[in-house]
Amino acid sequence: MKIEKELEKLKDIFKNTKGKGLKLDEITKMLGWSPKFKKENREIIEKWVSDGELIKNNRGKYNLPETQGYIKGVFSIIKDRFAFVDTEDEGIFIPKSGFNGALDGDTVFVRLTAGMKGDRKKEGEVVRVISRDKDIVIGIFQKNKNFGFVTPTHSFGRDIYIPSIRMKNAENNQLVVVRITFWGDNERKPEGEIVEILGNPYDTKNMIEALIIREGMSETFPPEAMAEARRIPMEIGKKELEGRKDLRHLPIITIDGDDAKDLDDAVYVEKLKNGNYKLIVSIADVSHYIPEGSVLDREAYKRGNSVYLVDRVLPMFPKEISNGICSLNPNEDKLTFTCEMEIDKKGKVVDSDTYKSVIKTAYRMTYNNVNKMIAGDEETLKTYAPIKDMVMDMLELSKIIREVKYKRGSIDFDIPEIKLVLDEKGKVEYIKSRDRGESERIIEDFMIAANETVAEKLFWLEIPSVYRTHEKPDMERIKNLNETLAKFKYRIHSLEEIHPKQFQKIIEDSKERGINLLVHKMILMALKQAKYTVENYGHFGLASGYYTHFTSPIRRYADLTVHRILNSVLHGYPNKKTIIKNMEELPVTCAHISKTERAAMKVEDESVKIKLVEYMMDKVGEEYDATIVGFSNKRVFFETEDHVECFWDVVSAKHYYEFDDREYVMRDTDTGKFYSIGDKYKVTLVRASLSELEIEVTPNFVMDEGLILK
Repeated sequence: MKIEKELEKLKDIFKNTKGKGLKLDEITKMLGWSPKFKKENREIIEKWVSDGELIKNNRGKYNLPETQGYIKGVFSIIKDRFAFVDTEDEGIFIPKSGFNGALDGDTVFVRLTAGMKGDRKKEGEVVRVISRDKDIVIGIFQKNKNFGFVTPTHSFGRDIYIPSIRMKNAENNQLVVVRITFWGDNERKPEGEIVEILGNPYDTKNMIEALIIREGMSETFPPEAMAEARRIPMEIGKKELEGRKDLRHLPIITIDGDDAKDLDDAVYVEKLKNGNYKLIVSIADVSHYIPEGSVLDREAYKRGNSVYLVDRVLPMFPKEISNGICSLNPNEDKLTFTCEMEIDKKGKVVDSDTYKSVIKTAYRMTYNNVNKMIAGDEETLKTYAPIKDMVMDMLELSKIIREVKYKRGSIDFDIPEIKLVLDEKGKVEYIKSRDRGESERIIEDFMIAANETVAEKLFWLEIPSVYRTHEKPDMERIKNLNETLAKFKYRIHSLEEIHPKQFQKIIEDSKERGINLLVHKMILMALKQAKYTVENYGHFGLASGYYTHFTSPIRRYADLTVHRILNSVLHGYPNKKTIIKNMEELPVTCAHISKTERAAMKVEDESVKIKLVEYMMDKVGEEYDATIVGFSNKRVFFETEDHVECFWDVVSAKHYYEFDDREYVMRDTDTGKFYSIGDKYKVTLVRASLSELEIEVTPNFVMDEGLILK
């Protein structure tokens, strides 16, 4: 008996009971289970209750959670003051009075207490904790006579009691790692034991280490995984070339950042006699070296993706693989998975093929060098003369592909990339802002073309696969966004038939008005998060009917999975056993890698913020040019020319300031003067706090006029 299938059958049964609950005997009879195994049957159904798939009332009847208005989601506390529960479709606001024992990261049931109104989200309360997120918490230790307690550094929700025998010689104000032994209830705090002492809580190295531990990530690999990696041959044998298309005669190139080491994609363009273009995208064939179910595969699945922190990388595979045998280094034979496309002058893929191949890249190009070639730099053109014409053909094809994307409505946020350059001691030396040049766009356009082509191929094969899905935004979110955009004289029309092209036009106009960063953020908040699914729902942001991730198997488990699925169809339709296996396993894989991706993004962003605050700490009193990018009731948010986000606390001023949410301005009620999005001012840094991870400034006009409270 397949438990998952039985659960789906039961859910279908409940949908026809018109909200009526069912007892155990009724359920087993409807499912055709033998009454001889009553104990086993009860265990299965109770497991579904504990997993949050069903609920059980005090009369012993089972039902679907939604019949009681229960919504399942992940609980996220914001600075210990309130929380949000992230469901598949929306975020629900939870006041502190509605926590009811839930802790950060828990999976919970909530019940709505208020609907969405204007800028306000739906409001609710936790009615049950389904499962706890992690049993590891990071915090600052305080010691009393006979016990201690740990105050979590992230929004856990409650202090943790530490018995004296479980303190592990920790000292006051040290950053420690705690394992929870009792989760607490309405009367008692959670309890735990200290398992590791990190040291100074405001040493940024310790802070980033704490992030890694908190999310269950690791920079190192288990010994058995490393042993397996070392057993992989670093050279290609003749037998491995059998059945592969030999592309070593082509001047295929990689184009990456200056410091990139895991080169997993290579490209080649040829202009055909019929005027069309041949585009070859060859991707490192990681699946050849990592068998499904191997130690390395299980570890890669657990990680889900590589994580790029500000001061280190947590790779999905050991560097022997990611930087070695699978990296498409120049003048080395490499095994690849290729997507070959013929694209006409209008940007339409008129023919395509996917196959196993062997390549030898001609050059290890960087974005900077290709941008110089395109700009006409004579020295760079001379150095790379053999591929000059191909690079220009790449530019030509890229612009054609880009125009197709633009016409169909693909949203291009075009937010500058910020890189913190560290010195030998790991301190930020300077902030580097980088706009996308033509070379970055070439690679982006080619990778999207390959991902779309592979996705469409898999879709029409009608087999279970992994798609990169970005669904249409919810109607309520769009209505809410429309109210906010109206304050800037924008309007989304045809809400029921929302199309990405409408966002595209608003973003283009906002650039001209200098309010693009704010508009970007508002639109991003209204859009759903992209995720991995077994069904193809298309990609709203790219205005694409078919999309997957095929191009980065070194750093994303999704791509490795897609390669394996493609491999199963290279020599004919996959067998029934493989299809059934994928139908059962892929939904779980998609949910898992979607979760690890979100965790990676969260940790990456926090690591940048930690280093940015550290960088600004010794610059108190310095002046910066800054632009207003947002407001809250008591704060004006700025962004400096270096893209450092900071705020001005208007409560610190002598005048009374009031946020006008109708006009979306901050108004000085004493003078009538108001401050708007896009206004530029000189500001002075007054505080950079590692404990709060905040950077505070004061506008110079406030200081010059003596309006700041002492």
